[in-house]
Amino acid sequence: MRLLHHLKVAALCVAVALSVTSPVSAGQAESALLQKYAGSWKGTGKVTGPDPGTVSCRLTMKGTTPGKLTYTGRCSFTAGAASFRGGIVYNDANKRFEASSSAQGVATTTVGKRSGGGVVFSTSGMETRYGTASSSLSLTGGSIKMSFKLVDKDGETMASSITFGKN
Repeated sequence: MRLLHHLKVAALCVAVALSVTSPVSAGQAESALLQKYAGSWKGTGKVTGPDPGTVSCRLTMKGTTPGKLTYTGRCSFTAGAASFRGGIVYNDANKRFEASSSAQGVATTTVGKRSGGGVVFSTSGMETRYGTASSSLSLTGGSIKMSFKLVDKDGETMASSITFGKN
């Protein structure tokens, strides 16, 4: 049960990690928004569900070119850890923020929406080998928040919310 739980938590970290799909250019406002989030971040949260506990994460975001952030991260939880990497871009041609993830061999792409002076990336109903996952990453008000929820194949729900502060 514990090993399956750790695999599920690692899968959820994959679901919320975001990575860049292709280089694009961005407008000044979008570039400035993304650059606010460059730097080192630390976050903590709680995992709820069958095997509750604490999760602690580190995240480094780098502004590599205008309108593009790349990042690496690692989350540790009660008996395991998961790493992820990726980035976020503003795609001028499509007039939208885009992100995709790459962690433990799984890649996803998500479109972000402007919200409260920031941008929010959300997924729902994503089928994984562990069950159905939903996740959200918000870059708003100078903070970063990640949340996820997994309903496993037995109907049990695991969830977490992690708030990051800049170092």
